[in-house]
Amino acid sequence: MKSITTNFTVEIFDEKPLRGYFEHNELGDNCAGELLFEGNNLIDYDGVFELPKEVIQILRDMDFYVGEEFE
Repeated sequence: MKSITTNFTVEIFDEKPLRGYFEHNELGDNCAGELLFEGNNLIDYDGVFELPKEVIQILRDMDFYVGEEFE
């Protein structure tokens, strides 16, 4: 499953456990990271200090649960 917006690309791989990545379309690796899930719940991420708000919204639009602790 992949979502591309003006600023970010978010892709979730079809494997167990679920994992994926996000990457800023212009900044590339300077604003990118790995996403780790348990079921449909985001449990962790790596790569940046703070998960971008736009990535949080993309994940929610993709029907993933992203808890308030990631905001």
